Amino acid sequence: MKKFIYSLCLLFILLISSCTNTKNIRTLPDLTGKSRAQIESIMEDADIDYVFKFSDQIIESSLDLDLFVSYNGDYKAGDEIDANYQVYVYTTVLPLTFEIHDEVKMDFDYVGKSFINDGVGEVELVYATDGDTARFKDIITGETFSLRFLGIDTPESTIDKDPWGKAASNYTKKRLESAKTIVLESEGARTENYGRYLGFVWVDGVLLNLELVEQAYTNSTLNDSKYTEYFSMASSQAKHTGRRFFGETDPNYDYERKEFK
Repeated sequence: MKKFIYSLCLLFILLISSCTNTKNIRTLPDLTGKSRAQIESIMEDADIDYVFKFSDQIIESSLDLDLFVSYNGDYKAGDEIDANYQVYVYTTVLPLTFEIHDEVKMDFDYVGKSFINDGVGEVELVYATDGDTARFKDIITGETFSLRFLGIDTPESTIDKDPWGKAASNYTKKRLESAKTIVLESEGARTENYGRYLGFVWVDGVLLNLELVEQAYTNSTLNDSKYTEYFSMASSQAKHTGRRFFGETDPNYDYERKEFK
């Protein structure tokens, strides 16, 4: 009788233990082809603790954006993990969808004014140097000068060569060369230590400095400006995507030799 009772107690303990263990186990779902929004819903339903990470997978087209890549380590769909374990979910970088430059307007009159003399004025492009520097001609004075774009710092593409530097330079060059009207606006100090002028660059009514932040070619370095809030918002949103300057692998850069391909 005692042996029978003992066996029943042991069986009961095993059943309780089995139920407890089952409650503490989670099965990793198959996330193939899923976006982050879809993954969030799936992982919530599965009651799995997770953190998103960006994969270093090179993006060949927009179809490669925002897709599941892998779990961390050797974990894969169907594997069981402890309920208290936090798993990493790697995805490709996200699309750039945030734009705020349409809300920023030129609130100054530049007609008949000289950037050199008045701090605002229309100019002609001489040539684009890199992503955040170009040489212009003041259409009033005829003077040519180099201008460093305010509020941004794109990766290097001339003496030093950084990932996304060439891409940023090409983007700026294309925007400036195709512009019908380029207007410069100064704010604060007119020049910097190297003698270059400082300013905001308006391309056909669009603030190019801000656009470069939106396109994730640079973060915002702007402080104490009437545009600071816009630049900060654009920088924060671009960083969230992991694109370009914010961590994406540059397919046209040799990371070992530190030069462009």
